[in-house]
Amino acid sequence: MAKMKLYNAANAYCSRRRMNLQGIARVYTTIVEIEERARVESPSLSEDLSIVRADLHALLMEALREAGISFTDRGHAARIAFDMTRAKTRIA
Repeated sequence: MAKMKLYNAANAYCSRRRMNLQGIARVYTTIVEIEERARVESPSLSEDLSIVRADLHALLMEALREAGISFTDRGHAARIAFDMTRAKTRIA
């Protein structure tokens, strides 16, 4: 039940109709950071977050492609997202 609520909330929040690349990157990086902390404190929550993170990652890569930003693999796309949020760079 909690997994579905988390998944639905993340999907609604990141709906492409309402969120630009910067917003998707911000949500993605936040989920990654929470997931890393949850691995120690709550393994079951970490598993749920992993599912949400994977969906957000696909959304992130789609948004990067639409913005004309090239990346070599999933890890590179994630680094771009973290760089964007750290530098507060606005793209697209």
